[in-house]
Amino acid sequence: MAPRIAFVGVAHWHAPIYAGILKTLGIPMVGSSDPDRDAGTAQAAKLGLPFEADAGKMLDTARPDFTIVMPRHDRAMEALAPVLDRRLPMLVEKPLGVNGGQARASAKAIEASGIWATAAMTVRHNAIWRHLDAMKRAGTLGTVMHAHFRIVNGPPKRYPDWGVGWMLEPEKSGGGALRNLGIHAADAFLKLAGGKVEVRAASLTHHAYGLPVEEFATALLSSPSGTACTIEAGYSYAASGGDFEWRIAATGAYFLETAAQLTIRHPDGRLETEEIPKIPVQQPMVEAALADWAAGRKPACLVSECADAVDLCDRIYAAA
Repeated sequence: MAPRIAFVGVAHWHAPIYAGILKTLGIPMVGSSDPDRDAGTAQAAKLGLPFEADAGKMLDTARPDFTIVMPRHDRAMEALAPVLDRRLPMLVEKPLGVNGGQARASAKAIEASGIWATAAMTVRHNAIWRHLDAMKRAGTLGTVMHAHFRIVNGPPKRYPDWGVGWMLEPEKSGGGALRNLGIHAADAFLKLAGGKVEVRAASLTHHAYGLPVEEFATALLSSPSGTACTIEAGYSYAASGGDFEWRIAATGAYFLETAAQLTIRHPDGRLETEEIPKIPVQQPMVEAALADWAAGRKPACLVSECADAVDLCDRIYAAA
């Protein structure tokens, strides 16, 4: 039987994406809540979901099996509290707070509850990791020399257009492109480097839009083993859409993944390719989360690992 899902924080811009995925998968959505009553009511109506502003009341009425929690960044603990009180499993949107301290507190509260929880780090489900991990297990990967992770999306005006203008207010969002998008790149290098990363240099830009949050961020990172990494995150794509590129160079293979294709060049010159399915990037994550929870497996991204990536973003901000 398919689990019953409820949304906590339905005014979040990802809610329509999650709703579309769940509808495609045939999974019932039984309720929604949001502390912003007007925005939540409007979003829930668009999605055809029952709405109750108070999350606790909604959860008691809807009695979901699983929750998708999408808090405004500065209200993460407030959104988590009713879910933790009812010990409901969850997929929770990053970054769990406006900085590493808040994210760590959120992660510790979730872990202390003992419930099953995964952080919404979509890029952990990209094809590049499956192939890289397989080569690592086979002993053919060799030494990782360097990596480059770029995620650039459209102009920042899309957030007010989506009714989440708070994303451009740093006291509520915790930052701009680095906090929102660069967290995926930070997490990618933490995963690749085994958790220990140094920030060598960083830069932020604000000059195109003049906003209090950065429109572009770049950083040079390194691991104790000597692996170098550059990351780029931006609200600097000139139109809707974006530019996504994950590169990892090892002595045993050169990996390049874009939104459309993964290519792997092997030392003998052989080129391996894999087309990336044209589905929402959140769909593999949602499918994995529900399957892992049902099977009692470890989440693909622990909430503590999300907090680690937020901490690394803090250090990049400090370096810039």
